[in-house]
Amino acid sequence: MNTIFWAKPDQTYEAHINLAYEAWKETVLAKKNLIQRVGKELGFSEGRFLKSSLLTVVLHDIGKNIEPFQKMMNAKRKGERFDKRENYRHELVSFSFAIQGSVGLRNQDGVLTLLPLEALAILGHHKKINTDLQSFSRECTSIKPNFYEDGMNKALQLAEEIFTKEGFSFPKIPIHKYDSYADASKLIGYDGAFSKIFEKEKNPDSIRIIYLLLKAILHYADWYGSAEMDVNYSLKTHADDLFKDIEKRCVEKKIKYNGLRPFQEECACTLGNVIAVAPTGSGKTEASLLWALNNLQNMDGGKLIYLLPTMVTANSIFTRLEDYFGKGNVGLTHSTASFMFQDEEDNPENVRNILFDKSFIKPATVATIDQLLTSGFNTGKWTLIEANAANSVIVIDEIHSYDSWTLGLIIESIKHFSKLGTRFMLMSATLPEYFINLFSKALTNVSMIRDETLLNSCRNHYQIFDKIIDDAIPDIEKSVNKGIKTLVVVNNVAKCQELYNKLEHLHPMCYHSKFILKDRKEKEKDIDNQKLLIATQVVEVSLDIDFDVMFCECAPPDAIVQRAGRVNRRREKSDSWISIFKASDISKKIYDPEDSGLLTRSFEIFKNSPEKLTENDLIKIVEDVYSGIDIENSPNFIDASKQYSKTQERLMGIFDNPNREDKNEVTRKVDYLQIPVIPSIFIAEALSLPPSQRRLYEVKMPYWYVLKHKEQNEDITFCEMKYDSVIGAQFADDTQVSSLII
Repeated sequence: MNTIFWAKPDQTYEAHINLAYEAWKETVLAKKNLIQRVGKELGFSEGRFLKSSLLTVVLHDIGKNIEPFQKMMNAKRKGERFDKRENYRHELVSFSFAIQGSVGLRNQDGVLTLLPLEALAILGHHKKINTDLQSFSRECTSIKPNFYEDGMNKALQLAEEIFTKEGFSFPKIPIHKYDSYADASKLIGYDGAFSKIFEKEKNPDSIRIIYLLLKAILHYADWYGSAEMDVNYSLKTHADDLFKDIEKRCVEKKIKYNGLRPFQEECACTLGNVIAVAPTGSGKTEASLLWALNNLQNMDGGKLIYLLPTMVTANSIFTRLEDYFGKGNVGLTHSTASFMFQDEEDNPENVRNILFDKSFIKPATVATIDQLLTSGFNTGKWTLIEANAANSVIVIDEIHSYDSWTLGLIIESIKHFSKLGTRFMLMSATLPEYFINLFSKALTNVSMIRDETLLNSCRNHYQIFDKIIDDAIPDIEKSVNKGIKTLVVVNNVAKCQELYNKLEHLHPMCYHSKFILKDRKEKEKDIDNQKLLIATQVVEVSLDIDFDVMFCECAPPDAIVQRAGRVNRRREKSDSWISIFKASDISKKIYDPEDSGLLTRSFEIFKNSPEKLTENDLIKIVEDVYSGIDIENSPNFIDASKQYSKTQERLMGIFDNPNREDKNEVTRKVDYLQIPVIPSIFIAEALSLPPSQRRLYEVKMPYWYVLKHKEQNEDITFCEMKYDSVIGAQFADDTQVSSLII
């Protein structure tokens, strides 16, 4: 009687490997251009790489043909419990076989690298790998598992058959009881051979690129094979299809549609890198999608990756892209993205989709910029993120929104992915010439596209008041009582809450970053229907809201322009006003910690400008305020530009990052650390929820404050504070410093 060996409770070993092989064929076809590009750069043939890649697929689960794993599968199939402490990591066993296969390929087909990267890709396809082998600490003291020789023979026979189908010769691999932990330790342990070979490598970057490609393709094969799904790699939508969808969206939104604007048409027909500058309401999103689709067609396929500065804006753009491209074709990833799909949490397929989203696997992905930047620190699913971002199109919206540290990382990422065939579109409503020159140096053959049609148009009237925004309360009351949709924007949370209390009789909405996720989601559903919205700078970017007038504290000019874009958004009103008031002392700590006079300059230039400001006037104001700026020579920019190299040297290119405490391995620099906690009033609710749902009750609070007011309960950090769903979080008794919450 033939013994059946299982790869998963519902898949035999043979079935899983064959399904993974089919997914591999689809994946390498989709990544053909990238493989060829990297091969040309690093000096190997497409065929040589494919042999190594296929080796990882046919051997990645061979270690499942051992006694502990098969016992676990049989228990699961019977619905019985299995003590996982008795298991032995199958990928560790597979690793030893893959080393033999890697050496065999090198002997018969030539060197891809001096390191058995195929074996390392297999070792790390489930767990993190680094030199302390922490993921396999149990196996360090475990007895070597019993092999099923029949299962191993069948697995190698199947591997040889698959190689033969591809016209490849499968290397000879002996079967015996390998000491897999010792094998891994000899290669990647602290005194292992890997570090010595890495030091001698003339092009260490090549090790990283080959490794991440091998591992990413293995993930595709394994995940799609397990799901028994066809690989859905690129968008099927063409630009012509999008034209019709844009018209339909305009009709639904009651926006007059007279065809594409000249700016959109120019973006659509431009191939290669683009810097696009256009006022809010110019249709930048649709312009970027038309650019992306035509470039993807020109590139023979690839991913569309759309990056934004905040989670709120990412959620908004995700919904729009899903409307255009269809459910299942667009992924969303940021720190709380899974809660966008909580209604589907009982659907097992949803878990897989979230994993796909985090890895940029969907044909299109919407994410915060951080999701791309962290890949350079080897965190998360970094191999997949890099392999999917390579040879794709990336849109970075609101490119003006980042500080010097994040900009340094962005510039280095642009340079890195450009070498891998990625095309970029950088977009902003306002972008000083200095920044245009900065990005132009990082991008090759970049086209500059401006929306010239609106340069001489005036969206709003501006008036400047040499007093604080509290003095505007009578005018705010008059505005709301007249039925005028009124927006109030201040620079910190405490001021937002203070104004809400003073204007509570007008039934405003208070909106800022210090709400638990559950409450913030509820507010966002109804934010555009408010007669009075009192908010912080969280409204500045990519929110599709439209008000009639705005009262705001002075901020840098690009921020003012973004805020003003939420007023008379569609340019159909003739009497919309922007009223700018003096910046508070707290505002200076937020926007100008180095006391360069940025806010003073901004206020004075607006004060000395005409009431009717055209888009051209606003661009000139931004240029004037930022004249003389030199970000490239700022310490943060310089340090950020070197950080990826430092991290890669420490991790020798391929190891997963075990150290998330490094203050420089971050995508955003902050003056004081804020950490997510759950307000103490939600202890009962939080403890009754599964861990995955507790984040709905989290809010970020300053670390120093949490240290003073925290309480631990079942490893959850709760924090004493004032909290309600209307006004958000406030410090418990530290009213003298409440204005520092931003």
